Amino acid sequence: MDSNNSRADPDVRQAVDRIAAMCDTRFTTKVELDAVSTTCSTLHFNFDFEEERSRRMSSNTTLNPTEIDLEQGSSRPQATAKLEDTCATLSYEDIREREATHPVPPKTSTRVRRYLQWSFFSVYRRLFSFVFTINVSILVGLLAQKTRSGAGLTLANAATATSANLCVAISFRNEHVVNLLFLVATSIPHSWPLSVRRIFAKIYGYGGIHSGCGVAAVAWYLVFVGLVTRDFLDGALKSRTVIAITYVILSLLISILVFAHPYMRMRLHNYFENVHRLAGWTAVGLFWAQTIVIGTVAAKDDEEALSKVLVQTSTLWFLIVITCCIVYPWARMRSRKVRPEYLSEHAIRLHFDYARVGIGYALRLSDTPLKETHSFATIANPERQNGFSVVISNAGDWTKRMIQNPPDRLWVRGTPTIGVLRVALLFKCVVIVATGSGIGPCLSLFNSKPDHPVRILWSTPNPEATYGKGIIDAVLRADPNAVIVDTRKTGRVDMVSLTYSLYEEANAEAVVIISNPKVTRKVVYGMDTRGIPAFGPIFDS
Repeated sequence: MDSNNSRADPDVRQAVDRIAAMCDTRFTTKVELDAVSTTCSTLHFNFDFEEERSRRMSSNTTLNPTEIDLEQGSSRPQATAKLEDTCATLSYEDIREREATHPVPPKTSTRVRRYLQWSFFSVYRRLFSFVFTINVSILVGLLAQKTRSGAGLTLANAATATSANLCVAISFRNEHVVNLLFLVATSIPHSWPLSVRRIFAKIYGYGGIHSGCGVAAVAWYLVFVGLVTRDFLDGALKSRTVIAITYVILSLLISILVFAHPYMRMRLHNYFENVHRLAGWTAVGLFWAQTIVIGTVAAKDDEEALSKVLVQTSTLWFLIVITCCIVYPWARMRSRKVRPEYLSEHAIRLHFDYARVGIGYALRLSDTPLKETHSFATIANPERQNGFSVVISNAGDWTKRMIQNPPDRLWVRGTPTIGVLRVALLFKCVVIVATGSGIGPCLSLFNSKPDHPVRILWSTPNPEATYGKGIIDAVLRADPNAVIVDTRKTGRVDMVSLTYSLYEEANAEAVVIISNPKVTRKVVYGMDTRGIPAFGPIFDS
């Protein structure tokens, strides 16, 4: 080997080793190795294949031939090693230069005020508090009325309040309700003030209404349990069946509440899903039984027809709506053909051709629907072609199984649901930030709205090797000057600083980030506390 290259990169040497292991021809040739490094230098080697192949075979080194790209020359054999991604990515020096050009300004206000405004009192928590406060006010009013006149808080009131809150909570998980909320919120024209559009863009915090009503329903049911228990002990209620059903429902509701807590939900997600689904179904079934049994007792006491008593019961009508909302997505579940596109051992792209989707939609997929269902953002095909795709990265047992054993069919449940990325349409120019497979959801915007002004920041290890040239090309079509950071070369970068520099450079109106929870919170908080509108998925999105 030439002395000039004695200090070659270890990656280059490894590539030469791989080529030597693959070559069976006994000859000596020149190998040109284009090493994409942080200095963008090109290294040239003279290399004895036979000697190196013998050395590698004698050491029993196992090499991966799929990482080598061999091309046969016209005059004599030639081998070319593709060491790293060929797409242009930022070097460490480029990152430092960007950060120096647009230094991040200090955060506004005091630390306590920032925490209260941007963390503790998030839109999700504000909606939760609003809903729960309304319920507490109604309960206090009924208790005050009962104290003054002896009327007010009754079994019927508590049952109605419980079923009404459950109805609203479950309705806010219906795909069409969610889609309607997003479509209305994102239809605001760009001529409206940025401050107004910024408020509407927080629509993805709607989950606060779901959880607020859910917790309020459990609180009302505790009141109902107390009243039923009192009547049973006083002898006014003699049905042991009602008492038994009442306490079973209470245990189910408390179980749902415990596993729905963000701490439990993040750490025991599969348990959360199963408890939420199975305990929820059981509770609704028991609510039906409880309503009918109580109606039967009331009809017998009042000497009226059961049908008449039930029709006059508000809980019955709420239960009908609740049941329809639960059954609907399962009634629309279909087994769909899938065309898998293997990207790497870390990611796979699944193509569907049965429908066309819009911007920011997500789909629930499963191979065992009753056991677990996973939501993935859809990527609309470009130029309004029929079909779409989803990118699945290795993030757990299920996703790993999908990558290692690609399916030819999957169950699709319900209707595609709009997610956070849709709010990008509210802004004239927006910075799209993604890490890893978070680029997948962003492609729906790039493909469906190719003319929408965007700047892109994508940080991921080995972007082209992991996600393929097709995704790289889609990113560069949307933003020819996209900032792509290969973290295999640079290590972890300051996403807040890079996001801010791109925001200033593009003179954008907002930032939308699709990433893991930790990075999302950091970037959104870093932008919000500097007066920049920023949006990203929350734990409930």
